[in-house]
Amino acid sequence: MRVAGGLVVASMAWRMLNAQQAADGDADQMAQAVTESNVRIRAFYPLTFPLTCGPGSIAVAITVGASLHTPRVTESLVTFSGAVLGMVLIGVLVALTYRYAGRLLRPLGEIGQIVFMRLMAFILLSIGVQILWDGVSALLRSV
Repeated sequence: MRVAGGLVVASMAWRMLNAQQAADGDADQMAQAVTESNVRIRAFYPLTFPLTCGPGSIAVAITVGASLHTPRVTESLVTFSGAVLGMVLIGVLVALTYRYAGRLLRPLGEIGQIVFMRLMAFILLSIGVQILWDGVSALLRSV
């Protein structure tokens, strides 16, 4: 599970890292392609959905959950409680970030936002590689 989850997270980050910005000619084509049905389809699946509720976050949750298991019950309860607290805190941070994203990114400008997104993609790639490496290491130890 860790190997597959790491691959999913790393591939999403790699696509984000190598994403090309739309050229001016592309904007004209995109404007012509916008129809009411396309807008409804895209509105359901916003840009941030795959990172917070999609396969990447599910893979990370499963990987972290699998590593929390310990043989002692009290230790398991403490680690599980810490994981639940962490999920709640991350949920609050994500909600606040989504709520105030426009205000937070406005001072960066367009170029600054592109640089910021590339840095976040690199950090996500690093997390994906770490999850993948942990999974491969565990597999090699079991052989």
